[in-house]
Formats: sequence, C-alpha cells, structure tokens
Amino acid sequence: MIIVVGLIGCCGAAKDIRFLLLLYTLFLLLIFLLEALAGVLAYMYKGAIHEEIKRNLNSTMLENYEFDIEKTKAIDEMHTTFHCCGADSYKDWKYSRWLREDVKTHNKAPDSCCKTPSYQCAARDHPSNIYYDGCAKKLEEFFRENLVIIGSIGFGLCCLQVSCLTFAYYLSKKYFNNYRLLS
Repeated sequence: MIIVVGLIGCCGAAKDIRFLLLLYTLFLLLIFLLEALAGVLAYMYKGAIHEEIKRNLNSTMLENYEFDIEKTKAIDEMHTTFHCCGADSYKDWKYSRWLREDVKTHNKAPDSCCKTPSYQCAARDHPSNIYYDGCAKKLEEFFRENLVIIGSIGFGLCCLQVSCLTFAYYLSKKYFNNYRLLS
C-alpha cells in the first residue's frame, strides 16, 4: 500500500498530473486520520491493556505450555528475562493443562520460574526459590517504559506526514494555477 501511494505521488509530480497529486494527498490524509484514530483509541483503552494482557497470557500459558514448542520457549524466555512466573502469579500454573496431564512432574510451576533454574527446581514454591510476581504486570511495565519512545516515533511520523500533505497540496495547487494560465 505504501509503495502504491508513493508511486502515485511520484508519478503525479513527475508528469504534472493534478488528479494523481490530489489522490496522493487524499491517501496521505486518510493514513494520517487512521493513525490519529489508532492513537486516540490506544489512549482511551489503556486501562483495559492490563486485563487483556493477563487474560491472553494466562490462556496461552495454561493451554500451550509443553504442548507447543515455540510458545514454551517464549514463555520460558519471558520468565527468565522479566523475573516473573505465570500471568498473575506462580499460582496460575496449578490450573495448567501441562500439570494436569503430566503425572511425572512434581513441579508447582515451570523450572524457568526459579530464580536459579534447574531440573525440578519448581517443586518447592518458597519465595527464595521461585518468582512470585506475574508476567502480565512486568510486561505492562515494560510497555509503559517504552511508550515514550513509541510515542516520539509516532509524533515524528505525524510531522513528516503533515509536511508531505502540505507539500502535495501546494504542488497540486501550483499545477492547477499553471494549467489555468495556459488555458
């Protein structure tokens, strides 16, 4: 889509085709409005982010751990990177499909929840051994910390788009005035 919009703008400017320049301007305006709408919606629903992260994270962990290799690796990596366990706490794991169906394990959570991971280390759920904080809260903190960077990039892109819109509008107006003078 971006390539098509860019080509429309380039062709319109290179060939002095007013219709293509106006179409380019309209596409840029539409993209700008959609980005603004996305920003407003993100701001309005920022309170729902925690519950949504917790719900999706919990269902992914409880249903897919040890049954989907890629998701298992991602969950283990998240536990060790963010020093957390489960979505809300390590106690979430007692409802997991993995612990219900694996009769050989004595763990209360995955070994990746341990402060020093080793085989069957999560059989003991003492606070000195296992992370008690949930990953949903840690992920939300991570996103909030990086929100300034994301917002700054978005603001920079908006400024760029406004300048492109202004340039396309004045270019189109210039070509229209030149066309009227020649007629």
